[in-house]
Amino acid sequence: MARGRTKKHIPERMERCKERWFETPLMNKGQWRQICKFPEDAELFLEIGCGKGKFCCEMAKKNPNALYIALERDTSVILSAIEKAHEQEIPNLFFLNTDANLLENYFDENEVSRIYLNFSDPWSRRNKPKRRLTYRDFLVQYQKMLVNGGSISFKTDNDILFDFSLEEFEFCGFELSELTRDLHNSEWDANNVRTEFEQKFADQGINIKRVVATNKK
Repeated sequence: MARGRTKKHIPERMERCKERWFETPLMNKGQWRQICKFPEDAELFLEIGCGKGKFCCEMAKKNPNALYIALERDTSVILSAIEKAHEQEIPNLFFLNTDANLLENYFDENEVSRIYLNFSDPWSRRNKPKRRLTYRDFLVQYQKMLVNGGSISFKTDNDILFDFSLEEFEFCGFELSELTRDLHNSEWDANNVRTEFEQKFADQGINIKRVVATNKK
């Protein structure tokens, strides 16, 4: 399969949107609301793997009183999301161009209200499950970051990853709800915001799996 074209002038384009992303997020740990000029009681939502930003942009616009942070490790991909938020002038959405393995360096305990994991890499190759974002080592990190009663919303097209994730959530003591293997024909679809991948899979007739895992400390 041919690789996608590399975006041109990335540094210059990132600089034009510098109010949307943080170059040194280490300074933000425990202070996201203060730095982003939000009330201390504002909910903080984190999307891990935001892709080109369709989901986080729509969600931030739907919930203007919440603070949204979207993470993506691929600079050329997150650039599309950052530019989209910049052009639409979404004041409550900010970005991190980093890897999920470094999350504990950027978010303090009890700082996040909800985490969104949308169509994460299933890492289907042999001996790769520990790289899945729903593997128990990641879930333990999320539990520390989440407030008591905070939750993870997880969506995927992959049956194997979904079954694996349900087991990992239960192993780590999360309470599961809103579980469906056909989201677009479920009672929860009315409030569902589709990602780019989600729409692509839906157009192919692939059922979308979803579950909400609530943190019970």
